[in-house]
Amino acid sequence: MWMDGILSDQSKKRRRRRRRRESPFTVSARVREKKAERRKRIGVVVLVLVVLAGFGILLHVALSAAGRHFFTENDRYLIRNWDLHSNGRLLTPAHIREYSQLSEDDNLFAVDLGRVRRRLESVAVVESAEVSRRLPDTLVVRVNERMAVARLGTDDRLSLAVDREGHVLGPGSLRPNLPSVVGLRQAGLRPGMTLTDSLFVDALQFIELCERPQVSQYVRVRYIDVSDPEYLDIRLGDGERVRIARDHMEARLAELVGIVQNDQRRGRVARVINMTGEAHIPPVVQY
Repeated sequence: MWMDGILSDQSKKRRRRRRRRESPFTVSARVREKKAERRKRIGVVVLVLVVLAGFGILLHVALSAAGRHFFTENDRYLIRNWDLHSNGRLLTPAHIREYSQLSEDDNLFAVDLGRVRRRLESVAVVESAEVSRRLPDTLVVRVNERMAVARLGTDDRLSLAVDREGHVLGPGSLRPNLPSVVGLRQAGLRPGMTLTDSLFVDALQFIELCERPQVSQYVRVRYIDVSDPEYLDIRLGDGERVRIARDHMEARLAELVGIVQNDQRRGRVARVINMTGEAHIPPVVQY
């Protein structure tokens, strides 16, 4: 064991003597060799990356050319047929085609279906649209129209319509016997706007509740005045005037249905039904 230690010490001494005998030029040459090897490895990596990038570009160009040849510039896929349908009464196939901004010269695969859908949904009366291809030459469009649930104002010539989400529609969306909403504080109404005023939202909620079958046969709304922040001032089909607080509306409406049912059995019509008190306070009815 002690011999191994002596030999190891001697070996270390010989290595130190060789290093002392090496000239600075030898050390410098060794450093240059290492740097050259490092540069060579980096060069190989860069070359591989350049070759891969070039291959990727060539592949992209080739695929693009093939796509144009077989799809986007292929006359087989020109739009020759239109399958256009709306679930409403306002938009005809001609309207849908006009709003899509497409023609028979367009290629089905060159058409951006998402862009066409957004164009259609930018139309005030359109709630949603679906656009798809039916190969080889048919564009398919399905449109869901917004349905008016009320009119804004009482003048038939100037009124705008509004759907259940508060989207303002043009006069063409008006239907007979829609309830009128008056007393809006927002000026400059035009199709495409969305009404978010909480007072108006309460009126839409009341109208929607009145569309339920168990309610609609008794409560027919002619107009709603939303100008008072505390209650809705409503005129019903038989002339009843109802003032109803904006809180607990569903429960209050159930009470109102009971009152109207009872009046119908007795053959009478209330002049005023006051439901503006606390929810637990019975309505005050005047005949």
